[in-house]
Amino acid sequence: MRTLTVPLMIVALFLILSACGGGGGGVDAPAESTLTTSVASISVEFAETDPYSCSIVDSFVISAKTASGIPLNNVTLTIFFPYAQPYGSIQLYDGNPASGAPAKDAPMTVTTDENGIYILYFTYCGGGGVEYKSDFTVTSGALFEAVTFEVKKVSDA
Repeated sequence: MRTLTVPLMIVALFLILSACGGGGGGVDAPAESTLTTSVASISVEFAETDPYSCSIVDSFVISAKTASGIPLNNVTLTIFFPYAQPYGSIQLYDGNPASGAPAKDAPMTVTTDENGIYILYFTYCGGGGVEYKSDFTVTSGALFEAVTFEVKKVSDA
């Protein structure tokens, strides 16, 4: 009997730890739920002669809901942008940078609030003839959503 008790206790410990998610915050959204964003794309234009700046703030809302539309709180979201720090022209923030929110490197992992939403704030570089385009990607478990972000230069004509 004693030789069976120790292995059963070890298995039980692993089951308890896996059920708790390792103590790391939220949980992945169920496969039958939905992720949506407040915008499908963001496009900004700068004149070729505009000065180069990397402190322009923007944001969009990400929401997680069940198939019947009920908000999912405490859902883990992983947000990535190829040009985000530490890689380049975009800086992600966990909250509003104007309120002193901390800057985060990509990929960034966050959780939805009690209303099933997360507001992604970011700063970006523009002006000085700079152009770039890519997608913010948001994942939770098997779910995926993308927002295209583009900085364009336009002639001063």
